[in-house]
Amino acid sequence: MLTLKKDQIKRNRAYVEEAFRLIHGKTDVAHTMILNSDGNPIKTSMELNASIQYAGLFGILRDKVTIGLQKINPGDELLILRVRTTSSEIIMLPDGKITVLVIQKPLDRFNA
Repeated sequence: MLTLKKDQIKRNRAYVEEAFRLIHGKTDVAHTMILNSDGNPIKTSMELNASIQYAGLFGILRDKVTIGLQKINPGDELLILRVRTTSSEIIMLPDGKITVLVIQKPLDRFNA
């Protein structure tokens, strides 16, 4: 776990590789993408065309959610965006320099 403050963490290639390795190694994770500040995939486990499509669509969604948050509470910022469907769950973690996009198979671990 990283204990540095947000502005102290350097987003260099080694950081990206380590973050990708840690996230993609988790169980239930189907795909992992790391996007640069322009929204382009710089590290992905998907095919290039699919990763570009996901990056574009979730970039639009992130922008719309951010605008909505600003209207509700100015000064608030988006820290995590979670979209869950019946077949998958997509988690987006936007940051100043990189954005992490994780696609996983949701498993309900509730015993009814």
